[in-house]
Amino acid sequence: MSRDRRGEVAAIFTSHGVLDAATTILAARAVGPDAEANPIVRELLAMGELPAAVVMLAVVGLCCGAWPVAADALEAPEWIGLGIATIGAAVAAVNLVVVFA
Repeated sequence: MSRDRRGEVAAIFTSHGVLDAATTILAARAVGPDAEANPIVRELLAMGELPAAVVMLAVVGLCCGAWPVAADALEAPEWIGLGIATIGAAVAAVNLVVVFA
């Protein structure tokens, strides 16, 4: 890795992994898993909260593991990774709107 991208990886994992998984589960509790727009996540939620969280975190973890290599290969500036993390935070915020609506 030519650059230190640990901050980007941590931000992406936190927003797309931890925050999205937690708020998705909370939203499913509030309105039911059938309201989930993503059909894969909807099926995971139907299997249970723990399997859904484990799979969501595993997939995001794999993507985060690949991020430094892919970002370096594309010579992506740091703001790209932080932008991806911001999108994850926005998704989590929308999930919270569903929870508290």
